[in-house]
Amino acid sequence: MSKSKKTVVIEKIFTLLYDEASGTLKRTVVTGDDVEKAKKQCNIDNPKLKIKENGNAFNFMKDIVRSSAGMKIWPKSVRDQGWTGIQRTGGGAVFEFVPYILGDADAFEDDFKPTDKTPTYALQSLSLPLASKALGRKDESWLLQVAVNLRVIETHFAIGEDRQINAVELNHLQMDIKLRKVQIDALFLAKRSMTDSDAHGSVLITVEAKQGNQRILTEQIARQVKETFEATPNDLVIPTAVAAIRNKGIYVVEFKAVHRPEVDEFTLPVFHREAMFVLQPAVQGI
Repeated sequence: MSKSKKTVVIEKIFTLLYDEASGTLKRTVVTGDDVEKAKKQCNIDNPKLKIKENGNAFNFMKDIVRSSAGMKIWPKSVRDQGWTGIQRTGGGAVFEFVPYILGDADAFEDDFKPTDKTPTYALQSLSLPLASKALGRKDESWLLQVAVNLRVIETHFAIGEDRQINAVELNHLQMDIKLRKVQIDALFLAKRSMTDSDAHGSVLITVEAKQGNQRILTEQIARQVKETFEATPNDLVIPTAVAAIRNKGIYVVEFKAVHRPEVDEFTLPVFHREAMFVLQPAVQGI
């Protein structure tokens, strides 16, 4: 089986940065210039590859980290030498080689997906118009439309064990919110019962939407939380993610709430609970 073109380019980048004398990398952060240099060299070494040059190098890593195929794209030869990779942004960076220890979680492993232990609930889909269902497609916009219309987030925060807040009202505010550094796929506002011990103010709930073949990225969700605090006066944010599980339904991941005083030290969201909502009947595109 032939290698992905990106696999070949990553191998070339690693070779160009590897220092034989010291047995390690000259530097670990890979820039857009490094990516383009490696593409050119790959085409010189093997013209049959026809790797597209002078593209947007800063999108090079996006498909790798977001896709469940990332483990297959990342070169085994690089992993065998003790290196995996993570996406980096800013200052011309595209990604970074980071040490990989056998047995540890890999940067491309899918940390969030339903299992036999995931709490599962039936959710009706009869309220969706047939005309709308007929146009169902495999993209985030349709996933969000279904989730909003079927009140998936509202249901998740109303049922199940270990709920973080005792909500008495929960409303969808907006979809596709483009902030300065990140986009939030959907935003909800919850009002808590006055019986909550920490009931001051309201709670913003961010939602990141993914297809079943895409990974839920905690770095991306962390940026959403930080940007939400910058753009609003709210004191509490609960990050969540929804994923379409093909021919089954919608998977919800809820992370621990983040308080405004914690945001400076906040780096990555912490898993809190999950749920699988099985649509009955099944909905095209989900």
